[in-house]
Amino acid sequence: MRLGVIAYSTNTGLGYQSASYVKNLNPTKILDINISNLNGMKHHAWYDDARITNGPPNKEDCEWLTDGVDAIIMAETPLNYELYRITKLKGIKTINVINPEFYDHIKYPDLAMPDVIILPSTWKEAEIRAHAEAKGVKVYQIHHPVDRDEFPFQLRTNKKVVHIAGKPASQDRNGTWDYLQACPDGLVTTQSEDLAKLIRNRYRNARVLTDIQTPQQIYRSGDILVLPRKYGGNCLPLNEALSSGMPVIMPDIEPNNHLLPKEWLVPATITGHFEPRTKVDIYSVDIQQLQKKIQYMQSIDMEQESLKANDIAESISWTTLLPKYLEVINS
Repeated sequence: MRLGVIAYSTNTGLGYQSASYVKNLNPTKILDINISNLNGMKHHAWYDDARITNGPPNKEDCEWLTDGVDAIIMAETPLNYELYRITKLKGIKTINVINPEFYDHIKYPDLAMPDVIILPSTWKEAEIRAHAEAKGVKVYQIHHPVDRDEFPFQLRTNKKVVHIAGKPASQDRNGTWDYLQACPDGLVTTQSEDLAKLIRNRYRNARVLTDIQTPQQIYRSGDILVLPRKYGGNCLPLNEALSSGMPVIMPDIEPNNHLLPKEWLVPATITGHFEPRTKVDIYSVDIQQLQKKIQYMQSIDMEQESLKANDIAESISWTTLLPKYLEVINS
């Protein structure tokens, strides 16, 4: 099967996710999306022999990608839905690994659909599956695989807590302010100097790490990841931390409670919602319960929790899940 990949060369979730497709799926062609003029993200041109776009893919980019391939896979969105019309005329299978909050087709029902949707978690599966299957689209739920070579296991014996704020995102997605309420002097990592300044102004004892060259550096800075995320979805830091041997404290909501042990989860309640494309409930953890959970995790055998993380990571590794991806692509 000759495979095309829509990829990104940016230090972002989309960049790392699509880079893992290039590394593990052995594509024939790569369309490298350069939208730095729109989002300000530096484009690194990671891929040899790729065609690099100048903005969202235009018709010529789509024609190039669809020449000489049997299937195309992409993360989140094709950015140009004309691609699906071209592929249907040429008999090429399209596979979209979506983020449910950005699933365009409910809000914009006239958009062309892919042939296959992969959900990277169980979050909003019933809603997306019902809508897509009614339109003849095949839907699979396959966790986004983690590359264990990129994030090797390290048996943890220390109990240092760290939180990933990352880049500013809608509705404080990673739950940074909940974390800082629970740990006013906690360690926080972020690539945003503006967010770092805001954190330091509000929590003067917080330790903020901004000089982050690689994601792996984050997982060497602590042993327990505290990530009280506000809503569900595909969470690469969760996957990477598990692979690195770190237990991860998260809210007891979907999809976290489908993957993580109950003893790592914290009660959370709905505090609002927003609608990027589909309706998304926003959760907040109980701050006192979060504090107690951190204290509990720091009181138990860290080696055992680290081994639990390793077992979960292996279940969602590329080694384990590659056959499922290949079955979807080749079927």
